[in-house]
Amino acid sequence: MWLLAFIQEHGGKAVEHAGKAAEHAAEAGKAAEHGAEHAHPWLVEQVYHLTGLNDHSLPPSLIFAIISFFLCIIILRAMVGRLSVDKPSYAQQMIEIVVLQVKGMIEQGIGSYGFKYMSYLLPLAFFILISNLMGLCPLFEPPTNSFSVTLPLGVMTFLYYMFMGFWQQGFGYLKHFMGGLDKGFLALIGVLIFVVEVFSNCLRPLTLGFRLMINLFADEKVAEGFGQMLSIVLPSVLMVLAAFVCFVQTFVFIQLAIVYLAETIPHHDHEEGHDHDHGHGDEAHAH
Repeated sequence: MWLLAFIQEHGGKAVEHAGKAAEHAAEAGKAAEHGAEHAHPWLVEQVYHLTGLNDHSLPPSLIFAIISFFLCIIILRAMVGRLSVDKPSYAQQMIEIVVLQVKGMIEQGIGSYGFKYMSYLLPLAFFILISNLMGLCPLFEPPTNSFSVTLPLGVMTFLYYMFMGFWQQGFGYLKHFMGGLDKGFLALIGVLIFVVEVFSNCLRPLTLGFRLMINLFADEKVAEGFGQMLSIVLPSVLMVLAAFVCFVQTFVFIQLAIVYLAETIPHHDHEEGHDHDHGHGDEAHAH
């Protein structure tokens, strides 16, 4: 009886201690999991250490967006003094590809009249491209995979083309939202179209930002998944495909911005620009 009582007493304590140990282990596991979820790249941790800030006051995406901004300035400034016609460097060739591609997209979508928008579209294209490509470099993450970065880009583009519309057409730009139905009985239908168009235009910043963010985010996750399986077999192929996606998503954003800017041009200037371009094309063909 004494032995049975001893076993029951000390055995119960052992079970109790084992239960508490299991609870502590579970809490430690949750803490480790929570820490892993909120782990940041080394570069971000250094910024937080130097500034005393955290991810609530300074999100990692904003840090990488600032880095991307300064990278654009440094790269373009460094290229200014190294431009060469005879022996262009690889960096110069890449920049020329972006410039010529944006110029060709503007010429095709708007005409030569749209070249005035190069001062906005080119810096925007370089920033988005550098931000996208940052995901291919160690210690970096693409800021464009965060809605907190892509949404301001969409809002900025929205404000720019709205400003250009009113600056070039005045309040007559509002007729664009009526689909040309602004006279007589058709004006009633035009008012309905106006409401729909205004609502549609207000959604454009969201769709611009969300499209860029979701594509970059999906590309990053797909690359991570395939990278674990093919990191030894096809690492270069994955890098090339990822870089291709970065370029494509940059030009998709710019193409949509050009489509929106084309709506802000006065109709007669739009036609003159295209006629002027066709005239040059016919002269070149004749020569």
